[in-house]
Amino acid sequence: DWGNEKLQKAQKQIEESPYDLEAWSLLIREAQGKWIGEMRPLFEKLVTTFPSTGRYWKIYIEQEMKARNFEKVEKGMCIFSIKLPYFNDK
Repeated sequence: DWGNEKLQKAQKQIEESPYDLEAWSLLIREAQGKWIGEMRPLFEKLVTTFPSTGRYWKIYIEQEMKARNFEKVEKGMCIFSIKLPYFNDK
């Protein structure tokens, strides 16, 4: 339960418009202060919606690390490296 009307509105907004960065930013800030077990579905939706945005993967992985979920961190790092395209700077 998000409890706060502003957060509920942001959650509804991403359901209607999944690429609304302002709504995502609000939800991410709130989720970072909560237990990862409760927020994992939100982070999964975030990295599924924005699979090549390393910043979002980093936030998700850091949350798992804070909870000492190292097996999930290893899995996340593996998926992260597969999902991001390889760029050659030549």
